[in-house]
Amino acid sequence: MLKRKSVTSWSLALGVSAVALGCGAPKVAKAPSIVAASAAPAVAPAPAPTVAPAPAPEVQESPGFSQALASLRVPGTERALQALADAPTDPEAYAQAALAYAPTDVPGMSMLWGLSYQAMGGGAADAAVATAFAKVLTERITAKLDEQTKQVSFNLRLAPGQMPARQTADGAVDAPIAHAFEALFGPAVTGFRPPWTIEQFYDVLSTWVGAIALHGTALDEKVALNGWLVTLAKAGHLEAFCYQFLGPAFPAELKAYKAANGPAVKAYRAFLKAAPLSPAHAPMPDDLVRIK
Repeated sequence: MLKRKSVTSWSLALGVSAVALGCGAPKVAKAPSIVAASAAPAVAPAPAPTVAPAPAPEVQESPGFSQALASLRVPGTERALQALADAPTDPEAYAQAALAYAPTDVPGMSMLWGLSYQAMGGGAADAAVATAFAKVLTERITAKLDEQTKQVSFNLRLAPGQMPARQTADGAVDAPIAHAFEALFGPAVTGFRPPWTIEQFYDVLSTWVGAIALHGTALDEKVALNGWLVTLAKAGHLEAFCYQFLGPAFPAELKAYKAANGPAVKAYRAFLKAAPLSPAHAPMPDDLVRIK
């Protein structure tokens, strides 16, 4: 803001001294006093017109965004989700949530929770979680080889329908964890060839962990499992983890692996005891993550 400059008024008095009187000389009239007029006050410049900022663009959502988000909270799973939210460091809560979501249209969350359960040390639900996980792999991640072209087409069904998305005022795009995981995990299965085995899953998980380590993913901030898996792989225990996790669903493979890899199994168990996954919060299917 410009300060107004003040102009001080002044007076200029012109006085004429009286002429000394001579004997018999006439008196000389006193000259009138002349006072200069004060200067006119300065005029402040008119303020610059205020330009209103352009309104920010409104948040845009894909059609049916709210309904799609609500559908990720599957009816009948409320108790399991609440237990998970209340106790994000309890392996049993992850096991129950994984089992509850395995037969639903959101089985990608069953995969995340099942892996988290084992990363936290597992427990009495090992066999049930492994069996449910193997069923998700078999029914929801399929590959078909074209005998003529020798090309393989993949089909992942880990979240329902199209990905709901919300574009914020700054142009960023958010999507729920369940759909983001389906989209991001897809490239990791391109090396899969049926049927599923523990070794096939180990190959897929290795690709997934490699992507996390190299580029990071949109899930990393809210899915503590991702960072833990990278640490596990760098320590050389990812394969043993896969066998420990899926072993109950593939007992013959597990038996053969343990017979040939006793020291590796022992080293993995020591690692898990010393550095289990301990998430601060549990990822929920409708949690939003920034995908763009």
